[in-house]
Amino acid sequence: MDDKERRLLIINFGILGIIVIASTILHHFFPGVLSVPSPEGIPYYNFPSLLVQDLIPIGLSYLCFVHSIKYMGLWQASIFLSGSFVFTGLEESMWILAGRFSGIQETYYFSRAFLWFFETPVMACLGWYFIAYACVYISSLILKNSGLWTRAICGGLIAMDIDLWLDPVQTSPEWKSWFWLSPDKINIFSIPLSNFIGWFLLIFLFALVFDKLPAMEKRYGQSWTTLRFYGILLLLEVGILIFFGIYGTLAMRYIPLTNLTIGGI
Repeated sequence: MDDKERRLLIINFGILGIIVIASTILHHFFPGVLSVPSPEGIPYYNFPSLLVQDLIPIGLSYLCFVHSIKYMGLWQASIFLSGSFVFTGLEESMWILAGRFSGIQETYYFSRAFLWFFETPVMACLGWYFIAYACVYISSLILKNSGLWTRAICGGLIAMDIDLWLDPVQTSPEWKSWFWLSPDKINIFSIPLSNFIGWFLLIFLFALVFDKLPAMEKRYGQSWTTLRFYGILLLLEVGILIFFGIYGTLAMRYIPLTNLTIGGI
């Protein structure tokens, strides 16, 4: 790793670290600024438990990061980690804060964590990272002779399948990791269908963009490629918000008022 690459990584993770520290302080010590819901009644809401809950995904992410360095090199591995972290953290936070402050309809919120990225727990961002990495890597192995779109679709479907059993557990009364505040017309295992669609879209789109990273690096260099990569992710964030806005409008208009629940618990 040369000095330029080292500086780039320091800036990349330095900015991310500053946002996490500021968000964590804001969430715990100044909850009124972002109207953070009260943690009263949330199980395992104490300092030792919150710290342990964060350390587990940090450990899993570390293992994935070490593997990814051997698989794709330090710079690409770092961009995958920080890019996926920011991609999901911003998307979640935008939906949470938009619902909380729009005055129209609240969406959802996460109930507990020690470290935060805006209004998304760091453990959720890291959880999305190691699931995304595993899904993209596995799809590249089992479909190594297939095209990019096929591999990206496969990775998205694997992630969505994981989420089918993960989220019902996370939202159960015994755990209460996050709460839905906005009803959905179609629920699967008590989780809105839009959540699973979101998981597929995030993994699918991220895989498409990340695959172009080596070609972008050759053309623009690492610094400009990093900026372009984050810029593309931000544009996709806006596109996803528009997509779900249209989906919600159509669902409210054309799906009957009686909720369709599949495998409810």
